[in-house]
Amino acid sequence: MSYRTEALYFRDITRFQMLTDEQERELVISVQKNETEAVNKLITANLRFVVSVAKRYRGRGLTYLELINEGNLGLLKAASRFDLNMNVKFISYAVWWIRQSIQKALFEQAGTVRIPPNKIALIHKFKQALDRNCGDFGKTISMDEFREHEAEIVDVMEKLRGISLDAPVSSGKQDEEPGKTLRDVLGEDPDQDGESARKELGLVLDSVLGNITSREERILRMYYGLNFSRQFTLEEIGKELSLTRERVRLIRDRSLRKLFQNPLSRAKLTPFFNDSF
Repeated sequence: MSYRTEALYFRDITRFQMLTDEQERELVISVQKNETEAVNKLITANLRFVVSVAKRYRGRGLTYLELINEGNLGLLKAASRFDLNMNVKFISYAVWWIRQSIQKALFEQAGTVRIPPNKIALIHKFKQALDRNCGDFGKTISMDEFREHEAEIVDVMEKLRGISLDAPVSSGKQDEEPGKTLRDVLGEDPDQDGESARKELGLVLDSVLGNITSREERILRMYYGLNFSRQFTLEEIGKELSLTRERVRLIRDRSLRKLFQNPLSRAKLTPFFNDSF
């Protein structure tokens, strides 16, 4: 895509006015009634936000407009799933679908090196810990924060065996920029939005926690670092609550499954947990 094409697109989307809270509410109500015009208005009013999200993924294998297009697909999916009862602004909900759509496209074009988007942060943290442990895989995988994810980490690391983060990757396009590495695709810090992610997850959890016990709620908040200065490991939570590490894990998973049994709660939580419960 040419710079002229980008310029024309950016010029066109500036014509669409941003929405007030009341306008957004009215549109969402109409969207839930399957009114096509309302969907279009909700989408076009947020196109500039997609551009701002897509910008941070530039230089990883897709053109700027390709990234924007993928982000727009995520925005459309968010519009079809959003519900006013979620008690969050539409764009706070949509940002997760936008990012997920862009990340999925990036990994689909990254040649034979493929890592599911929801595993990026985990693998990044594991790689850092592995480096700190001088490459000792056994010692690293036995660490509390990785032990319960051993199967998925091993699966991804098997795919990356012999491939460093500085190894070149290719999308197979003739005109792509040479010298792109796995590090470029993963990004230096895939969890850079962790703090904002926890805040948004906290808002969503606040609206759905009525179906679980106070102990279950405390475990979820500690594990995901909600209303706390940091995230706690299963072992740390166990010591705080006088429970075994395995017992804490079972309660955490049971609590999430309970939340996901409610269709509305599932819709709210899916962007954060990839509908995995």
